[in-house]
Amino acid sequence: MISILCPTRKRTNGLKRMWESAVDTADSSDDLELVLYVDYDDEETIDFLRSDLPEAMVIISNSEKPEIYSNLHNICCQKCTCDIFMSAADDIVFRSSSWDSDIIDTFQNINNSIGYVYPNDGHNGENLGTHGFFHKDWFNTLGYISPPIFSVDYSDNYVMDVAKNIDRCFYKENIFIEHMHWTIGKSSFDSTSKNAHIRRLQTDNGNIYRSPMTKQMINDDSEKLKSKMRQSNE
Repeated sequence: MISILCPTRKRTNGLKRMWESAVDTADSSDDLELVLYVDYDDEETIDFLRSDLPEAMVIISNSEKPEIYSNLHNICCQKCTCDIFMSAADDIVFRSSSWDSDIIDTFQNINNSIGYVYPNDGHNGENLGTHGFFHKDWFNTLGYISPPIFSVDYSDNYVMDVAKNIDRCFYKENIFIEHMHWTIGKSSFDSTSKNAHIRRLQTDNGNIYRSPMTKQMINDDSEKLKSKMRQSNE
């Protein structure tokens, strides 16, 4: 019923914690699907998955050229089989029981099922949905969750802008899915964090996000979703 999409790199403990917390707090754990994107050279994670998470659907990159970060969840979404999916990360922890039932009920009450449903991440609250849930119609309509233009950060800002434009932001304060991010002191500054921070320094993603081109993309995507919503109501 729900696919959890998660790019991961050299964080086997965090990945295991994320998945076990999702399963342990869900009402219907057998209806959860885990879809992972793993770099071809991440032997640590590949070996771990073979022994500890053989049930996961694993997409292993086959290119030495790194895929831009904001496309990784899109790649996972192409393979997932559930109508509802979460754009997740290996540094989140599911803290609330019955979260899956609540998410499914929420989408059942959204006309056309198009919208962005996001939990309390323990830091941003209603202001920003860092990791949240979508219906597959969002992806099918746009061809992506967010566009492959950000090397780190700002995918969540993009999604929030689109969802606000179509008046389809749904904040679930009662669902606590904690983001254990190093910048707020909840995890260590590991090699994966360091690599992301290097990309942050090398690429001005904030300027990309604020550019006229991106603002036009946000408006265009909003109109595409509005059109899909109107068609569904006819």
